[in-house]
Amino acid sequence: MDGTTIVWIATLMAVAAALYSSVGHGGASAYLAIMALFSVAPETMRPTALALNLVVATFAAGRFALKGQTDWPILSAFAVTAVPAAYIGGSMELAPSIYRPLVGAMLLLAAVRLFWQPERLAARPAHPPSLAVTLPAGAALGLLAGLTGTGAAYF
Repeated sequence: MDGTTIVWIATLMAVAAALYSSVGHGGASAYLAIMALFSVAPETMRPTALALNLVVATFAAGRFALKGQTDWPILSAFAVTAVPAAYIGGSMELAPSIYRPLVGAMLLLAAVRLFWQPERLAARPAHPPSLAVTLPAGAALGLLAGLTGTGAAYF
């Protein structure tokens, strides 16, 4: 990979990091999309996106926590199973023939979900989920996050 390509990738990732962190996310989906556009190898994509996501999400989460905008009980209820599952998923090796379609499907589903009845979803009342929901959901989302190199906030 030549120097110009690396500069373009780094610039795009810096812009993505700034935009995503402003709303409390780490930007893994953007990093993955950028690397896919530049044909970066899957074995490089996943750990790079995950590492960048952890750094940016830590800064974003810290800013939100300092402003008192973090619901610690709900966060803990998801994290108790998501963190170990993400570690397990991150430890697994996926063949490029599985990894690329999985990431592509996740990006596509997230885009579809973003535009699917946004007003109705925003207007619905919010209720804290029970542990019967948060524990298995956290494990499933953590595993997917680890397998793909995305952060759990993506889901």
